[in-house]
Amino acid sequence: MRDLALFLAGERGKRDWALTDVHDLKAVLASSPKARKRRLVVLGQFFRFARSQKFVLVDFARGPTARGPSGFTGATLTLDRQCVLFRRWTTDPAVHPHETLLGMLALLHGASSRQV
Repeated sequence: MRDLALFLAGERGKRDWALTDVHDLKAVLASSPKARKRRLVVLGQFFRFARSQKFVLVDFARGPTARGPSGFTGATLTLDRQCVLFRRWTTDPAVHPHETLLGMLALLHGASSRQV
């Protein structure tokens, strides 16, 4: 709760719990992904209490889930660099087959289903 209060006051300029919205909660949860589940439990308890006491009108902690974003979230190469590597792996006879296999699997891992 302290982290949320500091975030609201410092980053968003909000000095009242009633001004909190779901985007604020998502931003706080995204700030530390490893503590997301624990923070969501605490936020849920607080907003249920605050709504029952009429401090806020809506329980915003009901929207976000404990799961983080799905899919690959790491850094990827630019499309031009991927094309250069793909051409190298498929046309250069000096490239070892293991490098080709691992490279293709890495490209597939980082690609969306639409790109595949």
